[in-house]
Order: sequence, then structure tokens, then C-alpha cells
Amino acid sequence: LQAWAASERARGAEAQIGRVEARGFPVLLRLELRDVSYAPAQGGWRLTTAQGALHVQMFNPRHVIFEAAAPITFAREDGDVTNISGDALIVSVRHSGEALAQAGIEADNLVLDDPSEAGVLSIRKLVVNMRPDPRASGALQVAFDAQSVGLAQPVRSFEGLGQSVETLRAAMVIEQAGALRQGAAGDPLAPWRDAGGRVRFEALTMHWDALRTNGEGVATLDDQRRLAGALALPIEEPTALFRALANGPEVNDDTRRALTLLSAAFAQSNQGLTLDVEAQNGVLRLEGLGVRELPPVY
Repeated sequence: LQAWAASERARGAEAQIGRVEARGFPVLLRLELRDVSYAPAQGGWRLTTAQGALHVQMFNPRHVIFEAAAPITFAREDGDVTNISGDALIVSVRHSGEALAQAGIEADNLVLDDPSEAGVLSIRKLVVNMRPDPRASGALQVAFDAQSVGLAQPVRSFEGLGQSVETLRAAMVIEQAGALRQGAAGDPLAPWRDAGGRVRFEALTMHWDALRTNGEGVATLDDQRRLAGALALPIEEPTALFRALANGPEVNDDTRRALTLLSAAFAQSNQGLTLDVEAQNGVLRLEGLGVRELPPVY
């Protein structure tokens, strides 16, 4: 570990491990870590934690598991800080040769807190797994599953849906994933975007108040780093959804009237629909109706 930290510093990164204590040999090697910090060579962010443990399976040393034993601080170069804590937080990484074979994150009662902002993001159960996509070179498959999500703040233009998301699942493919490791000072996703990177949602499940759907779509960033792409979301009961959106406090009068009319129309027809959500040229649209302007993601 100390040799790894030294090699990272030689590459321009910042890597520090205050103390390492080995336990459990020879069955399962447990390395208890103190005062760990890491910042990549290209800058942009820094991780620090006071305590954690690294588990190494001696019969398969290319499979390592990190278990957080103290809150983790994620600091960005703009000064924003997110404190990450939970009842359990485990990161697993397995290599095959020099290549990534599989990685995963599992957390119970996860909390993400930005001290400068009101509210915290909470997730009762989070499971994320990723692996190289065997169908396409350079792509990464990601399976995301979050249960009982409490949003830190209402989502702009979707305030009527509230801040409690029952279920959020996604089967995603990140294209040109290798470019994500390149980074760029002040513009971390520039190499990925310039390489044609995008996220393809092969399945997207949401149970969020009146929004209950299983959809698909794609997303990327435009040249001003704004969200761009489209989602197709089949909605079984659009009446309740449009009514909830129309009741949002930030919806302008024209949009409110249009959403109210849509709600009434579907109440009469008693039909479902496939909701088209589009982000293009810095504008978010629902069924072609402009809802709001989109700021840069970063």
C-alpha cells in the first residue's frame, strides 16, 4: 500500500496513508487504515477518511474490498464538500490481469450531506455493480439500484412529485468509458464528451409518487456541459402525473395550463402514454412542451 501511494505521488497524484495495521493472516488479510487521503493527478476532487479497512482474499489477491469505518469527505476544487456516511459502506474491486473485471458499491442507510446546502440525500439501500460490456469495446455496464431515496431538495420543475423516491433502478451502458479516466483540469468530463461518450439507459425504473414507469433513453453533455438526450417513459396513469406536475410551485402559468389540460384529456380517455422527456439546446421539454432552461452540469 505504501508503495502504491509512492507510485501515485510520482505520477503527480496526492496519496497518503497515515498508518496500516495487518490482521487476520493467513485466511483473510485485513489491513486497517488510518488517515487516508487521495487526489488524482489531474485534480478536480479529493477523498479523505479517518479510518477504513481493506480486505484481501489471499487465494485471490486481485479481489479487494474496502470497508468504510468513518465518514468520507469528498471535496471538489470549487470548494464544495460532500460528507458521506452510512451504517455500512463497502466498495469491491476485482481485476483480471491488469484489466477491471468487476466493481461494486453497497451501502445501508447512506447519507450524503453538503454542509453549505439545506437538506441531505439519504438512501436506505444502495447497490451499484459495473463491469466491462462484453458486447462493445471500451464500454462499461452499470447496474444501479436505490431503495427509499430521500432527496435533499425538491427537483426543479418536478416539485409536485415530492422528495421521496420509492425505487430507482437503471441498467446503463457508459460508452467510451475509458476516456473518463483521462480527466481534465477544470473540465473533468471533457475527454469523455469529446470522444463521443454518452450514457445509454437500456432499462430505467422509477417509482416516484405519481411517476411510475419502466423506460429507456440516452444522455450526454452538450458543448456547454448541459444535459442533452432523451427518455421514453411509458406511463400507465398520466392523469395523476400531469396533475402533480401542474401543482409544482415553480411551474409558469402557461405550462401549468397545458399540464392541466393534458391531465383532463387523459382522465377522459383513460389511456396511458409514453412520455417523451427531451433535453436539447439547454431546454428541458416534456412532450415537446418547454419546462425550463438547463444550467451546465458543472
